[in-house]
Amino acid sequence: MCQGRGEARRKKEWMMTDDIEERAVLARRGIMDHSDCEDCVEDWTFLMRQGRREFPLGLRTVLACLAFAEREGAVPELPADWWVNINRRYR
Repeated sequence: MCQGRGEARRKKEWMMTDDIEERAVLARRGIMDHSDCEDCVEDWTFLMRQGRREFPLGLRTVLACLAFAEREGAVPELPADWWVNINRRYR
């Protein structure tokens, strides 16, 4: 096995662990509106910062995480009509 690969793997594992331990925060106030952009996958995006790294986080991703957390019991159940409205708007 090549030592370079092992070093790269250890570095990647360290980076993944480091990413988990450092909380991401909003990099700027406000949500970025991409609703008029035909090339964008997300209509609404938050710019996040984790250490020196900035990255976009789409509203659909946030909603998918919220739905997962709700199914797992990590957050209280939201009204069914709320989810119906969200699904109509963001699908």
